[in-house]
Amino acid sequence: MSVGRAASGPFPTPADHAAPPRPREAGSGFRPDIQGLRAVAVVVVILEHVLHWPGGGFVGVDVFFVISGYLITGLLLREHRRTRRISFTDFYRRRLRRIAPVAVLVLVSTYLAASLVFLGERVRSTAWDALWAGLFAANWRFASIGTDYWQTNGPVSPLRHYWSLSVEEQFYLVWPVLLVLVLALSTPGRYGSPSRWVVGTVLGTVVVGSIAFGFWEVARHPSAAYFSTFSRTWELGSGALLAVAAPWLARIPAAARPALQWLGLTGLVVSVLTIDPQTPMPVPGAFLPVLSATLVIGGGVGGQRLMFPLTNRVARYTGDISYSLYLWHFPLLILIGAALPGTGVVVPLLTLGGTVLLSVLSYHLVEDPVRRSSWLERRRTGAPRPRTGAALARPAAGLVALVATAAAVVTVTVRVPSPTAPVEPVAVTSQDELTVALRTALAATEWPVLTPPAGELGRLGLAEKNGCRPEPEGDDCGLRPRPRKLAFVVGDSIGTAWLPMVRQVLEPAGWSVSNLTYPGCPFLAAETVSPVDSITRACPGHRSAIRRLVKDFRPELVIVGNAYHQRFVAAGGEPSLTEWESGVRLVREEWLASAGKVVALQPPPVGLDPKTCITRLAAPGDCVSTLADRHLAYAEVDRRVWSAPGSWHVGTTDWFCVSGQCPIFAGGVIVRLDGNHVTAEYARKLAPLFRDALVPVIGRIAR
Repeated sequence: MSVGRAASGPFPTPADHAAPPRPREAGSGFRPDIQGLRAVAVVVVILEHVLHWPGGGFVGVDVFFVISGYLITGLLLREHRRTRRISFTDFYRRRLRRIAPVAVLVLVSTYLAASLVFLGERVRSTAWDALWAGLFAANWRFASIGTDYWQTNGPVSPLRHYWSLSVEEQFYLVWPVLLVLVLALSTPGRYGSPSRWVVGTVLGTVVVGSIAFGFWEVARHPSAAYFSTFSRTWELGSGALLAVAAPWLARIPAAARPALQWLGLTGLVVSVLTIDPQTPMPVPGAFLPVLSATLVIGGGVGGQRLMFPLTNRVARYTGDISYSLYLWHFPLLILIGAALPGTGVVVPLLTLGGTVLLSVLSYHLVEDPVRRSSWLERRRTGAPRPRTGAALARPAAGLVALVATAAAVVTVTVRVPSPTAPVEPVAVTSQDELTVALRTALAATEWPVLTPPAGELGRLGLAEKNGCRPEPEGDDCGLRPRPRKLAFVVGDSIGTAWLPMVRQVLEPAGWSVSNLTYPGCPFLAAETVSPVDSITRACPGHRSAIRRLVKDFRPELVIVGNAYHQRFVAAGGEPSLTEWESGVRLVREEWLASAGKVVALQPPPVGLDPKTCITRLAAPGDCVSTLADRHLAYAEVDRRVWSAPGSWHVGTTDWFCVSGQCPIFAGGVIVRLDGNHVTAEYARKLAPLFRDALVPVIGRIAR
């Protein structure tokens, strides 16, 4: 389908002899500086992902958005000036031929490798990621499942980086249509006529609206805002505005152009060195890199000189293969990291080397040949049929060779674990028995049959997801009439994870256990920040309601379970030990003063996520974590505070670690659901030890 000639085209035709000389249109010639800018963008992204330096390397994606908006809009404007119409089918045919071959190659290769490395649910999750990425909707998938780009709660998807490609393609589903409508309604005129002002005004409105929406979304849904097309549109729109303004930019004096480009390049360096994961993105965090990219691009519209960092041969070639570099590096990083855990610099070196090798091969064997082929081209009436089959023979052969090579390498290196004969989870009745089970796990060289199955951990969540959410006024959580022996469990998701153990000990003894936990909302006398903005806003009211319930019902027992890794507003991040002690002490001395007795359960030590470290290539030793000094320091503060009369501190380090080493399983049971939440099965396994710990508090409980 194509859009016909506008009744009043905005640009003069070549036949308009009265038209003044016209500067070069946006993107109408090869821009070596833009190729170099692509190189800078992809290199900093890869370095940040692989080496975690520079900290702001992820802004390279913002630079890509500006470049893409500029080039694509320039292409559309030139087509409309030349033919008085814009062919949607031609546009999307070119886009598909440009992006699909390598994108599909990486998706298929990643899924095949993931199925050989990962287990169960993680393989299924990768398959879904590949499907969404193939439909150019990966950003909405990651936004919908609450992915935090820097600190995910679960295993990182090897296809997470496809979110940016999805944003770009979604923009180009709408922008050509909007541009055609604006051009059709614009008045005809000479170069510099109001038509460009109309296009620029509409586009400027879109940019401003996207920025405004971005501020709103960042404040309320920061994780979703990072992936949101609506919050990112202004970046592509900024590049598009450059294309609209190209005739005016071409009038910049030649002497000033290098200054603008060097200023932009300096701004990019400052961006990658000063922006970090704590910077609100995409607004206002992306303002500086986007502005810097526009200076580099805009300053070179009328010609480039003295820009050797961007125009040298190495930079230009890196820009040529930048698309392949971007697509290959992240799957390699995740898959090699899973295959070779704990190998230090080996993973970064293999990732960087493999990225360069596969990118060069895929560019020359697949990407460039397909782009130059006649694939998807329409055959004009009377014209000879293009030799599409011959043209695609080489890239097809290259595609098969690449996939076969990747499959062969992975197959040769795979070591599928051979579990021992099925065993029942070993029950423990004392700390000595548990210590023996932990030592046995530390010494294991082969995986036993585990409970729950490692491949199903991704489907499991906390045993109880919905505790009572009392309102500050009125909601008593169904506690009337008041139970005879009442126990409250309060805290964040750590407290929720302890519930199977608490219930197994207390409920058979006649206690009524009320779940008042709220994942993401620690029971601390401090203003905290949750990764989920709605929880951050609801948390103060929840704490207030719990205090009221404690005062009204005076429970005989309150059990507190909080994670040590919190973000305090006053501290601007993780609190100091003094700030932590202050928040805990106020809870004990004032908030729980009406409770009969209080028990504080130390959280499990943070360790490796079993969904990440248990793979087909891993050995049990690859999942052993080291006890952090920071954890022990927090535990000591808690022990000091909660050892006052009327409260008790239950240390749990020995339930998970021996001599500072913490295995991922004990007695055939997986210890943690993720990095810090105990599995329901292991919580129940620990019930005898928790029962013994309660003896000084409430007396001996019948087994």
